[in-house]
Amino acid sequence: MNPLARNEPGKTILAMGNDAIVRGGLEAGLGYFSTYPGTPASEIGEGFTALKQQFPHIHTEFSVNEHVAAHGAQGASWANVRSMVTMKHVGMNVASEVLHFAAYSGVRAGFVVVVGSDPGATSSTSEQDDRWYSLHTHLPILEPATIQEAKDFTIKAFELSEKYNLPVILNAPSKLCHNIGSLTLGSLPREVQKKGHFERNPTRYINLFGGSVANHRRAMESIDALEKDIPLVSLNREAPGTGKTGFISSSINYLYLMEALALLGIVDAPVLKMGITHPLNVKEISGFAGGLERIIIVEELEGFLEYQIKQLLYDTGIRTAIKGKQIFPRYGELDVDIIADVLSRELGLPLPEKMERALTISETLTTGIPPRQGAFCIGCPHRATLYSIVKATDRKVIFAGDIGCYTLSCLPPFRAFDWVTCMNCGVGIAQGMLQKIEGEKVIAYVGDSTFFHSGIPNVINAVQQHADLVLVILDNKWVAMTGHQPSPTTDVSIHGEKMNPVDIKGLLKSIGVKYIRSIDPFNIKASIAAVRDALRQEEGVRVIIAEQECALQFARRIKITPPEYTVFYQIERGRCQLCNECYVDLGCPAIRKDFNDDGHFYYIEETACLRCGACKDLCPNGAIVRTEIKLHPGTSRETEKVS
Repeated sequence: MNPLARNEPGKTILAMGNDAIVRGGLEAGLGYFSTYPGTPASEIGEGFTALKQQFPHIHTEFSVNEHVAAHGAQGASWANVRSMVTMKHVGMNVASEVLHFAAYSGVRAGFVVVVGSDPGATSSTSEQDDRWYSLHTHLPILEPATIQEAKDFTIKAFELSEKYNLPVILNAPSKLCHNIGSLTLGSLPREVQKKGHFERNPTRYINLFGGSVANHRRAMESIDALEKDIPLVSLNREAPGTGKTGFISSSINYLYLMEALALLGIVDAPVLKMGITHPLNVKEISGFAGGLERIIIVEELEGFLEYQIKQLLYDTGIRTAIKGKQIFPRYGELDVDIIADVLSRELGLPLPEKMERALTISETLTTGIPPRQGAFCIGCPHRATLYSIVKATDRKVIFAGDIGCYTLSCLPPFRAFDWVTCMNCGVGIAQGMLQKIEGEKVIAYVGDSTFFHSGIPNVINAVQQHADLVLVILDNKWVAMTGHQPSPTTDVSIHGEKMNPVDIKGLLKSIGVKYIRSIDPFNIKASIAAVRDALRQEEGVRVIIAEQECALQFARRIKITPPEYTVFYQIERGRCQLCNECYVDLGCPAIRKDFNDDGHFYYIEETACLRCGACKDLCPNGAIVRTEIKLHPGTSRETEKVS
């Protein structure tokens, strides 16, 4: 049984932070869940999906984008069903329009927005600090520090949402989302709101003219009421001390701070842990600051707490010296080492000898280690598509990049990527650029999920503005980069069940695209010819759909449902001319290099190869041999066919 489904109050299990948020939703009586997958928050959606059988009343969906997901959760809340929407931090940019109105109209049942932040941009193109959104959305923010708090704060978020008639944001950084620790379970509710109903309330739900102003006033009154009640909410806590330097922190940085203080031998410092970082209570902050000579605020990124605290204390006439981003970086992740180093210099305390020794050893050992480079998976259709594009263009075109697995094409051996910023930056930027450049060809990339996320309006605009570009839609049938969630084009589930995919070709025709071609990426020669043909056309948007399933999902499914035959590829050394097309230009990791008395040679590692066949199709010397072995059901006989 899935441990998250157990109704055993008091039982302690091991769980990720994302798992704890799932359990918090279950204990809170969640009825609706929506998300657009994005690391580090993807596993929350996976968690609810895995629990469908035990909790069939929870509607769980992977939405087309974060805007749609947020609206869906808001709709469920208005129907009086507790709802949750999750996204990665940059997803807030897409959902922000919905959330800017969410406080105006309020909630009926609790509405919680979970944001997986990514300080250090370990899986993102940005490390933006989404907490700043709350200064103009007027949505409260909770910041758990531990696995246990991730669950407990989720439950509390629903309670606060309903009490103060506001959606509540739960902000969880990547190190909390993916950390594993002890989680003590609470009780699952005996009864939950499985179905709801909508009650007309035009005063709240129709935001027009004076009604919008009235709803704005109501939202401000709600956030003010919460601000006054914060000491009663009990999410913030103070560790008293006799020292004259106090510390304020939140989220996992609080844990780092406490460890850093212990390393430096500081045992008398007062510390205020902020569980709710917006709004702040004036009396709580000023009461902590009273009698202190200085306050050091420890938080990641851009000083959200520092900004609010300085304003509050200034307005109350308290002039306690405050330092935050004067001494801590406004970018990247913090950790115990960074915090201890900054505080040692700021407070004039030496680092412990063991810590200095450890840092020295670590620096010595890691200096000579080469950085790990990202690469396409073995058998990835994107690898074959990019190979064909590079061969067809000799890199003499502009490559408009985008967000997805294919972002790896910026690295060797392809180096066919000229920019990447956000979702659908490829065709979006390219179609504008093409209005002002001449004589340069442009190839834009977009994945299937990214295309449906926010790419369709860009393509419509490109068509209407007669942009002269080739758009390659890399349709691998899954949202592969974030954990293989279903895409609108997913046609067969991992268990072999037929699904209802969107017809990309039909959609493109309906918005005015005249030139549409489909290719099998593993048919290299045909793919190269298709790219060259598209580039030869004179003007307008030309679309190539590179259609082949993600290799990992295909491999997983055939383990569950084995095919009637298996295929093997081998390199014949006598024919191989060591031309490097497969080893260097395609760069397939399943093709290995070894040495003998005659020098080096190449071979295919059978246990690694996923039998995509791209290497055979591109080999100019016919040195790669395909062997097909058909298994006859009910017998042990095998039929071998070599080509």
